[in-house]
Amino acid sequence: MAGKVKTVSVTREGCKWFVVLTAEQAAPDPLPATGSVVGIDLGIANFLADSDGGFVENPRHGRKAAEKVAALHRKVRRRRLDHAHKTALDLVREHDFIAHEDLKIRNMSRAPAPKPDPDQPGSFLPSKAAGRAGLNRWINDAGWGCSSRSGPPWLKAPDGT
Repeated sequence: MAGKVKTVSVTREGCKWFVVLTAEQAAPDPLPATGSVVGIDLGIANFLADSDGGFVENPRHGRKAAEKVAALHRKVRRRRLDHAHKTALDLVREHDFIAHEDLKIRNMSRAPAPKPDPDQPGSFLPSKAAGRAGLNRWINDAGWGCSSRSGPPWLKAPDGT
């Protein structure tokens, strides 16, 4: 790297870490003059159209990213359902009678409603929602909802009772 490093910053995006270095460098040589003039028009169908009749395609990064995210969600959903069905089938094969909790999963993973502070009108009492956020993620990631939805039809004895 050319130049003297002035600052270093470390950032995290998701599960990845990045290091950004800012360096002091000599001024770059200016680009040579071309003598050309062009007008551009930004658009939706094409990223831009220029006055010479040229077009630059719109890359549609958002659509491609949305398709990747949707594919990952489908994959996670199928894995959760597969795990729930296999676990329920194992339980049915090993036991004659199975009892399970009637959990209100939606209520367990919902954010608490804000409570007004009686001493300071217009402000709210601490809700401890940040502490529950991790638990909510774990409950949703474990797929409890999948197993309770798929459980009762599967959790029947082989004779249908």
